[in-house]
Amino acid sequence: MGIQAKQSQDAGNLILANLYQIKPYDTKLKTYDFEGNEVSIPLPKNTKVNRMSDYYFNLAKRAKSKAKNVHIEQENLSSKKAFYENIYYALEQAKTPYELELLVPKRAKSLRKKEKLREGELFWIEDYKVLVGRNANENQKLLAIAKANDVWMHIRDVPSSHVIIRTDKQQLADSVLQAAAKLCVDFSVKNSGDYEVDYTKRKFVKVQEGAKVLYNKYDTLRVTKEGVEIRV
Repeated sequence: MGIQAKQSQDAGNLILANLYQIKPYDTKLKTYDFEGNEVSIPLPKNTKVNRMSDYYFNLAKRAKSKAKNVHIEQENLSSKKAFYENIYYALEQAKTPYELELLVPKRAKSLRKKEKLREGELFWIEDYKVLVGRNANENQKLLAIAKANDVWMHIRDVPSSHVIIRTDKQQLADSVLQAAAKLCVDFSVKNSGDYEVDYTKRKFVKVQEGAKVLYNKYDTLRVTKEGVEIRV
């Protein structure tokens, strides 16, 4: 519980504990807190004595809700920061113009509004739209908007970005799948090594809680992430 929420909660409890001595015209309650310290609590105006504690309990409730939302937003921003750091590392590793265009597609920005994508990043691989979640919240939203025959990707046994490839039932070339799997790894992990990326049609992915899923009828691609050269 945040400081503001706790202070309001304590004020409400102290008012409840001292109802017998509060008069309707009182503007302050002078008493001792639960640790024996003298305190003065402003009493809300135009409020019945037996409802004064509710005023502070409601303040505490709003403060807790606000603190929770701030914490969630902080987690979202932290996840997005890590995502863009991974893009930077991937750019450091890029060896060809094709890899650079894959990571920073020129037309993705101009077509983002047309795609109506408010969450996640939009990429292109050989004319296929590829959507990448930057955190758990966006992974969940991408799962919700994906169509039954879109291809879904995720690194096996590792918390990672969810990748959605828009397909319209087309048979994807191996080069598209491999490039998308590489995006999934590049944006999800910093450590070099060999990773297994599972993929299947969205209709075979069952959402459990949030962005946690169960899936079947899947295939697996192996992706090697090389180490990043440290430049001084």
